[in-house]
Amino acid sequence: MRIPYSISKSGMKAQQQKLDALAHNIANVNTAGFKQKNVSFRELLVNDITEQDTLLSAEVNAAGLNRGVQSSVNGTDFSTGSLIESADNLSLTVNGEGFFGVTDNAGNLVLTKDGQFTLDEGNRLVNRRGQLVNADLTVPREAWPEGELTVSSEGNLLVKTTEGDVQVGRIPLYTVENPQALIPTGDNNFMVSPEQQATLTNSIDNPAAFGTFMSGVYEESNVDLAQSFTDMIMTQRAYSLNAQVTRSTDEIQSLINQFS
Repeated sequence: MRIPYSISKSGMKAQQQKLDALAHNIANVNTAGFKQKNVSFRELLVNDITEQDTLLSAEVNAAGLNRGVQSSVNGTDFSTGSLIESADNLSLTVNGEGFFGVTDNAGNLVLTKDGQFTLDEGNRLVNRRGQLVNADLTVPREAWPEGELTVSSEGNLLVKTTEGDVQVGRIPLYTVENPQALIPTGDNNFMVSPEQQATLTNSIDNPAAFGTFMSGVYEESNVDLAQSFTDMIMTQRAYSLNAQVTRSTDEIQSLINQFS
C-alpha cells in the first residue's frame, strides 16, 4: 500500500508546484517585460513487473509500475508580449532577440526585456527601479546640449536641438547562446551564469543580428491570462484526483487492518 501513497503524494506535490508557477505568472500579467515560466513533468523510477510478481496476460509487454511524477520550472518563455504605447519616448522595445543591459544594485550586469526607461535627476538613463541602463556614451552627460533625448531604431542616443540631432551615445543590446540558462534574479532581470559569460555578446559590432529599437512603446507581459486560468483549473482537478487516491488508499488500508 505504500506505493499508492507515494504516487499520489508525488502527484499532489507536482501539481502544487505547477499551481505556484501559474499563480506567479498570473500575478505578473500586468508587469511590463515579464516572461512567463514553463513547468514540465517527468516520470519517476519505473519498477518492472514480472510473472513472479503477479499474473500477467500473454499480450502484456514491458509492464511496470512507476513511483510517481515530478514537476519543475524548467525554463522561461521569451516570446514577445503585446506592445503598449507610452507617452514617454524613452520607453523602448526590442524588435528582435536582444536584451537590454542594466546594472543592478550590486553592480552586476543583468539582462532584461523591460524597456520602461526614463532620465533621473543626474541625467542618467535608468529603469523604473532606478537601475542604470548600460550605454556607450560618446559625449559626457555634463556636456550634453540642451534638448530632448531620443533613441533611434539603431539604438543611437540623440539630443534634439534647434540645430539638429546630436548623437551622444548608443545603447547596446545583449544576447547569449542559450537564453534558457539565464538565471532570474527578480525585477524582470536575468543574470548570466558563469558558464555563459564567454558567450555573452553585444550588438556594437553587428547590430542587425540583435534587433531594432522601437521607441514610445514598451513590451507587456507575455502571459496569456485565459490559458493560464484554464491550466489552473486543470491543475486543481489533477490535484484533487491525487488527493482522492490518498483518501481511497487510506480507507482500503483501514479495512485491511480490521481483518488483520
